[in-house]
Amino acid sequence: MILEVNCVKLKQVVDSLKKLGFTEYEAKIYLGLLRSHPANGNAIAKLSGVPTPKVYETVRKMLEREIIFTVSGGEEGKKVRYSPLPYKDLLNQKKKSFSGNMSFLSEALVEVSSMSDTDWTELFVIRGYSSAMEAVESSIKNSKSEIVMSCWCTELDVLIEPLTEAHNRGVNIVTLAFDDSDREVLWRNFKHYGGKTVLFRHGGELSIVIDHSKAIVLQSLNDSPHAVVSGHPVTISTTRNYIRHDIYVNRMLDDFEGVMKQRYGNELEHLIRDF
Repeated sequence: MILEVNCVKLKQVVDSLKKLGFTEYEAKIYLGLLRSHPANGNAIAKLSGVPTPKVYETVRKMLEREIIFTVSGGEEGKKVRYSPLPYKDLLNQKKKSFSGNMSFLSEALVEVSSMSDTDWTELFVIRGYSSAMEAVESSIKNSKSEIVMSCWCTELDVLIEPLTEAHNRGVNIVTLAFDDSDREVLWRNFKHYGGKTVLFRHGGELSIVIDHSKAIVLQSLNDSPHAVVSGHPVTISTTRNYIRHDIYVNRMLDDFEGVMKQRYGNELEHLIRDF
């Protein structure tokens, strides 16, 4: 009987068949017939452990799906007996079905996603600094046209290789670094004004927009570093404008530093502390 087979191994095989679309009873009957066939209903019940009243109902469905087939003749005369579809044929059948389904989905899902409502938003949170940085790096590696980013040099140094690769394949890159770095980069990189009050507000911050299609905002200074990822046009536009305006302000500070300090103080405190 099939129940004599190692119980753990049997359960694993049954579970695997269920993933291929079998029910629990179908899997047990199929395995029972693999061990001894052809077999009639009563024999199948003994081989599989499936209750006799359930055997005939399940067998009928399996016949319709051509998982098993009837066998006539032999010593049993006209008594109906059943044999399983050879397991190699079953696996080939499932493999072809799976491949065909994957091919269909690869085309159909592209079409479905292209019809998505523009009000739909991809928005999720990535917990942990390493995971968040992996998401940023992966997005940079998949970039095609533009990267706009503001960050600290600690993160810039981590991302320098994928950023350089993106630049070399023609991606337009603009970055703003909050602190000093001796590292030379191949793209436009702006330096943030170094006042303590100003930089305090940007602690642990990284903002990046990829290809006008994804925005990632990372905060790494608190007890639970995390990143927010969004594909919504409003989030993308707001984040991109935030970085660009920060660059604009810091270029003016660089060009008119003396005037700005005279008007707002050495730390720009009379401007920053307004709100």
